[in-house]
Amino acid sequence: MNRLLLYRIAVALHALYCLLAVILVFPILVGGPDAGGVFSGIPQVVIVLGGLLATAGVVSAYGAWRFQKWGIWLTIVVRALDGLAALPGLLFAPSEAARLSAIAGVVLGILTIVVLLQRPKAQAVA
Repeated sequence: MNRLLLYRIAVALHALYCLLAVILVFPILVGGPDAGGVFSGIPQVVIVLGGLLATAGVVSAYGAWRFQKWGIWLTIVVRALDGLAALPGLLFAPSEAARLSAIAGVVLGILTIVVLLQRPKAQAVA
């Protein structure tokens, strides 16, 4: 698999993950701490942080898709912070859905950072 295709897949997965997170977090933020559903029991601070990171992730995915340097670095920062925020969920998640979400966040963060740090050469992009 060439670097450009792998790069595009990583950015697309990052964008989809962030869009899904925005869609899932928005009703929880509007309904308050008791409207968590399967994510009840997760501290409100983590939910707010997840919503902010997901929103920044959508913006960063746009920049990374267009090979903008700011978009690539913002994506790396967002994935690193999201992965770090999800780490406690690996051991202390209140439900299996929350644990799976934490696993997905950590794995996607690591893979996306590795792929974006090895971005394609300028000749392949043009």
